[in-house]
Amino acid sequence: MNDTAEATTYAGKVIVGLTGNIATGKSAVMRLAYDHGALTIDADKIVHELMDNDATMQAAIAVAFGADVRREDGRINRARLGEIVFADPSAMRDLEAMVHPAVGKEVDTRILASKQRVIFIEAIKLLEGNLRTICHQVWVTRCSPQRQLERLRVCRGMETEVAAVRIKAQPPQEEKVAQSDVLIDTNGLMKDTEAQFNIAWSRLPDPATAAAMNRLPRPDETETSGAKPLTGRLLSHKAATPRKGTGEIRPPRLKLSERPDDLQVRRARPSDIPSILLLIQKATDGKVQMKRAELLMALSERGYFIGQVGTEISAVLGYNIDSQVARIDEIYIYPLEMASQTGKAVLEDIEISAATHMGQILVAFLPEDIPAPIRELFEAEDYVPMPFEEMTRGWQLAIEESQPEGTTYLVRLLRDTRAG
Repeated sequence: MNDTAEATTYAGKVIVGLTGNIATGKSAVMRLAYDHGALTIDADKIVHELMDNDATMQAAIAVAFGADVRREDGRINRARLGEIVFADPSAMRDLEAMVHPAVGKEVDTRILASKQRVIFIEAIKLLEGNLRTICHQVWVTRCSPQRQLERLRVCRGMETEVAAVRIKAQPPQEEKVAQSDVLIDTNGLMKDTEAQFNIAWSRLPDPATAAAMNRLPRPDETETSGAKPLTGRLLSHKAATPRKGTGEIRPPRLKLSERPDDLQVRRARPSDIPSILLLIQKATDGKVQMKRAELLMALSERGYFIGQVGTEISAVLGYNIDSQVARIDEIYIYPLEMASQTGKAVLEDIEISAATHMGQILVAFLPEDIPAPIRELFEAEDYVPMPFEEMTRGWQLAIEESQPEGTTYLVRLLRDTRAG
């Protein structure tokens, strides 16, 4: 393998990861992507190909799960294997540990060999493995459990009981929805799905300027082969931000600050709802009362970044990006002295996410009565006032459409697209 940028990164390509629970419409979205000229890679079909054609993989699976999962011709009896792993979560984890590295190797090969500039990767376990790390965006399909059951019975010929077991064996749909950049609801007619797809497609980053994602690690490569580690892959992204008091543009600070070992930043999950509700109540002294159903709906529509030390959540920031304008419009930190620790860490990760998704600016909407430590946090992270008349029309529209009442805004410039 040559040690070149082309060999070690996916440069000049936009990669979309598509996931969703069983029978939620992923195949329909993949057909639309293919029709729009994208390279479509079905990770689950690669698994099937390995089980049908890879003698080493076949032998390993037979040893792990019993000789009766292998047919006389060597191929794996997927129905028999499915009965085992869908009934035993530990068996499922063992199978995934065996096949995921080989799948990643094949995905890597196909992306590097492709001339297409937009890549769609479909994988039901996208969020649990390395595939997610190479994606500029994560798209998730969703539909009602009744529609899932109907599709499995009618389209795949499954018995009702078998279909119900398959659906129940998967994590709740909300867990994937909460981690999505784009949500495609497939409960309606095909034309409704297509309309949602077209909007999301039109908002994809430009492949020519999108961040070059590091390649997936291959089982046959070592650290000296030219493949770069996935850890910290986003930190190499270059954007631009103004130096205070000058017209000069400099790269932003995208290197993460030193953090305690037990401090972590992540996207919120439905299981975090009780802790988030409690934090909101404490941070606002009971002024904001959000119901569980309201927060669950919010999680399905946008992103929340959580900062925590150990098991204690002390910072929650609501974040979304649209039309290259990223917005922070919900800020809850408690106790306030954690603003300089978990609050800072969350801001850093949001900035990296916005830059990776080709955001031009990050706008923080601050309530007029926001506590001083939180305002000081944003100012220390180079969020500054920007006169409205100095913004592009697109930035102005984004602020006009989304600014909550009773707030002011500060701006963190990521990529200056203004003339001059």
